[in-house]
Amino acid sequence: RAADSATFLHLDVAVENGTGGLAPARPLTWQVEYPGQDPEAQKDKLVWEIQVSERDVRALVPLVQELEILNTALLTGSPRVVPVKLVAVEAGGGVTELPDSPGCESADKQVLQVSEACDAVFVAGKESRGARGARVDFWWRRLHASLRFTVWAPLLPLRVQLGDTALEQVRGWRLPGGPESAPGEAEEPGEEGERRARSCRAQYQRTELRVLAHFVAHPLDGGRHLAYLPGPEWLLDVTHLVAGRTRVQDPRVA
Repeated sequence: RAADSATFLHLDVAVENGTGGLAPARPLTWQVEYPGQDPEAQKDKLVWEIQVSERDVRALVPLVQELEILNTALLTGSPRVVPVKLVAVEAGGGVTELPDSPGCESADKQVLQVSEACDAVFVAGKESRGARGARVDFWWRRLHASLRFTVWAPLLPLRVQLGDTALEQVRGWRLPGGPESAPGEAEEPGEEGERRARSCRAQYQRTELRVLAHFVAHPLDGGRHLAYLPGPEWLLDVTHLVAGRTRVQDPRVA
């Protein structure tokens, strides 16, 4: 217990050479020998890593411009990227860039991913859900920091909305089009009007098509209660995002 603990070893460590700013960790190897111990006996060695720096660095701070991401990559296939900049903060308030590479990891890659260089978080379209409080961890030497993001993902299947579900042919209205006569083909007088009538196609009614989606965030505890953006009664229009991939199942019908 802490109340029964006692100091049994005290070391004074001196650095002979300058560290040149923020130096990497330096190893310190030591072992314990007891009086009367066989000199040939195998001894356990311990290695400590001591952070040596001319600067009193107190914190690692990740900087981002936004902590909320709308995952449209699931609809478009185009990644959404949020840049991240990591800085070290000194005791006096000074801010410096990191001299070497940090480490990072996303706590849930099914929600949010982080780049290998730790300079961006992103969604690429391979994620399976959204979440509130999706955590990304960063570390550099002995310092650690985290960011929590809210990721909104579309709830599938999407909803298709038609202005009119019953479309008919417009009688008496035909448009130019259809098969043309072969080049150089001779036509008898009076056949031109008949050919033009045959080359016209019927005109049908048209209606507006909209594709709508709920954007939701799943709870981190695995529960079923979803958070909706901005609320459960709202559907966002994503027609412009999926228009290039929208197809009619049977083109003979519409």
